[in-house]
Amino acid sequence: MISMIRIDDRLVHGQVAVKWSKQLSVDRIVVVSDSIAKNEIQISALKMAGPAGVKVAVLTLEKAVKILNDPRSEKLNILVVTNEPKYVLGLLPKLNEDPILNMANYGRIGGTLSDKEKVTETVYLSQEDKDVVKQIFGLGFDFNYQPLPDDAPQSLKSLIGG
Repeated sequence: MISMIRIDDRLVHGQVAVKWSKQLSVDRIVVVSDSIAKNEIQISALKMAGPAGVKVAVLTLEKAVKILNDPRSEKLNILVVTNEPKYVLGLLPKLNEDPILNMANYGRIGGTLSDKEKVTETVYLSQEDKDVVKQIFGLGFDFNYQPLPDDAPQSLKSLIGG
């Protein structure tokens, strides 16, 4: 079962590896990125960043859909992490469940901040990002903006006026 899908530029790091994994009682972390899934150095680093007892897999979108819909995954608590909204849009219509969506620490890496709208202290969205996020809203989903489990969740839809 997917406990949560999180968009976070840093993918597997302290907040995800320690705080969220513990809060969600995660057995697996699945990183979804077509480009990172082809980079052995990044795969190795992400696997090492996972907390003790939690397996980390780095998968393409296509492979992630197969794994996440596999009946064996129903017995696991899985945290899905990606660094691009397009992967969430690609996953949601193909999944057999409706997971919680979370976004934090996104948009400050890569690109120019002046081309992005500051939505929160840790979320910056380009017009392309906003278009993809609005498509996700159109599927009936919203994101929680919640950097840490102890933070109060806020609706990203409300924050960006979508």
